[in-house]
Amino acid sequence: MKCPYCNGSGELAATMGAMIRQSREEKGLTQLEVANGAGLSRTQITNIELDRTDVPTKTLMRIAQALGVRAGDLLP
Repeated sequence: MKCPYCNGSGELAATMGAMIRQSREEKGLTQLEVANGAGLSRTQITNIELDRTDVPTKTLMRIAQALGVRAGDLLP
């Protein structure tokens, strides 16, 4: 099975934002649902998924809880 997080040369290419987006989409959640569950705005989730902003540990923990996953699952 091909690594979904690797680029064409087999190197890890995923970012934390991409991992969060993938987890959200796999669970069928909208950005707004995750934002509400994490106590954030939808815009903040968008910026995190697009890697426009750094994610403090506390925020990562809240997003993970909203997604029902461990914070480590969202790390590339």
